[in-house]
Amino acid sequence: RCVPLWVGARGVEFDWRHLQMGLDSNISLVRHVAAAALLWASGRHDLPSPLRLPLGGLLAAAAYEGFLIGWAGQALGLGPWGALGLRALGAAALGLGAMRLLVPLLPPP
Repeated sequence: RCVPLWVGARGVEFDWRHLQMGLDSNISLVRHVAAAALLWASGRHDLPSPLRLPLGGLLAAAAYEGFLIGWAGQALGLGPWGALGLRALGAAALGLGAMRLLVPLLPPP
């Protein structure tokens, strides 16, 4: 993914593709951080039992997010920017769900 930034973005012309790739990279970063946090929480032994089912659901959503987003994008007939927006919504939902699960596990200040 880095090659087009060094090869194509060095010219003087502007292309929306480079902006789209940068946004896509940031969305992927949010998704990977949320998935890492969920994996960390799944390894905790002091995890309350009511949080185990939502944690498993979010882990499954993180694992199959690419398939689900691709399927929904085709079903809705979205273009490249619409698919990017859908990926952003999915990453935001995954990140907010991870925060919602992990905040009760933090020690009090």
